Amino acid sequence: MASAHSIQVSSSLAPRTVTAQPEPTERSLLISHLHDQFWSEEYYQAAQLVRRWSREEGDEWAADLFGELDRMDALSEERRRIVDRTNSARRLIKSYFRKTQQLCSRGFLEPSDLQAHLTMAQRLEMLFQIIELFAAARKPDYDREMFDFYDDLHGGELERPQR
Repeated sequence: MASAHSIQVSSSLAPRTVTAQPEPTERSLLISHLHDQFWSEEYYQAAQLVRRWSREEGDEWAADLFGELDRMDALSEERRRIVDRTNSARRLIKSYFRKTQQLCSRGFLEPSDLQAHLTMAQRLEMLFQIIELFAAARKPDYDREMFDFYDDLHGGELERPQR
């Protein structure tokens, strides 16, 4: 699977040596698999849940999720279900983006693979305007590496409230 030559990639798009580069067929299969995940019903449902939460929960929607997670025992069963499902959706979406960023950073994908196949503007809008706001609400000094990676990948052209 891996060839012996080195390539230059990094999570911040600055040069870093990585020795594993998949063969073209394996890379195509990886892109296809990731594409299927981003276009799956599971991703679609998760996106609907976090969008609904951000739209319906008021001005402090991101922080409110973590506040409610901290007081789960005090919530009604229905509210616990909504909070739990929304948090699971947030985590799923973040993990998809994290996975693709790490695969690119480790040399298994090229930045152009992400730009062309996986991270179109609509997906990054979700990442920057919902998922990153959750991360910032959870921990003010959150790790920006993944978010900066996608911002750099698209030249900072997309709206990013936390920039």
